[in-house]
Amino acid sequence: MTYDDSWDRPHTPVDTALWQESDCYWFYDEAAGIGGFHRIGQKPAQGTGQATLFVFKRGAERFVLSDGDATEFDIRSGDRREHGQSVGGHVVESLGGGRMRYGAETPDCSLDLEFHESFYEPRDWSMSGHSDEFMQSINSQGHLECSGRIRGTVRIGQETHDVSALAHRDRSWGIRDHARVSLHRYRMFSGTVGPELSFASFLLDVKDGPAMCAGFVVRNGVQEDVRKLRVITTTDHDGLTPLAARAILTLERGDEIEVNATPVQGFLTPLRDIGCATQDHISTITHSGLRGFADLEFCNNPGRGTYIPTQDDVTFLAVDQGLSRSVDYDL
Repeated sequence: MTYDDSWDRPHTPVDTALWQESDCYWFYDEAAGIGGFHRIGQKPAQGTGQATLFVFKRGAERFVLSDGDATEFDIRSGDRREHGQSVGGHVVESLGGGRMRYGAETPDCSLDLEFHESFYEPRDWSMSGHSDEFMQSINSQGHLECSGRIRGTVRIGQETHDVSALAHRDRSWGIRDHARVSLHRYRMFSGTVGPELSFASFLLDVKDGPAMCAGFVVRNGVQEDVRKLRVITTTDHDGLTPLAARAILTLERGDEIEVNATPVQGFLTPLRDIGCATQDHISTITHSGLRGFADLEFCNNPGRGTYIPTQDDVTFLAVDQGLSRSVDYDL
């Protein structure tokens, strides 16, 4: 399939509770020390929408919305439109040509951002087809990934900031069956240094089946699929917070790309319906002298336990909802 504007606009849902449509993006303006993660999703057959929001400024405040009733909304008339969708005070609109507008409004945090430049044409996880069967349970009708640039304003608490950042976005629609997957060693690593190197990749286990890896690398317009992913983390004494990471992406033809990541700020997302929690860390990255950013998303749960960590369990990771002070990830 070749990308067109319809990929970025609401699709006709299937009448099943497992059908969802979601927009997600993450960004980091290293010069300003401002970054974030934002997801806007809908489950039309259930009449509900979901939102996740994390925004921070180094040396100042951070805001988390990732758990509890505040993340769930009823879908109202007009929340699904020709060019976009809304969930509570969270909104996404397709502007055409791969450009997107994202917004959020809460008492303690708001944003108005435009994804205005794509480093490559938005595309699906795999062009080789090796992940097609697995994707029928996760993003059965479509998925896209794209790195680029985002700009606009962010308010955290009482302070409003201008943002001009590297960014990565994804979008999916179709049946998503969480019952089929296990997150006990889940990894997703996606980001960019600019047109010279962008990447999107994940590793996920199928219950009673193999681990599934998919992704791609784009270097100055040349695209190659990822066949294997390893993300090796240096973890703090809490057993959760990563202080550093090294990602090795093995391409279809066998050569490897190594990317080193340094987490800047991160948050926890409890997945209470399946008894686990994931974490996302906006990170700076380096590769061959180039510098950029990535979202290091993962779950470490080899014992398959169902305990959800609290703020008292961690060192730097943000678990508590709402505003708190940003924390430097010191080795």
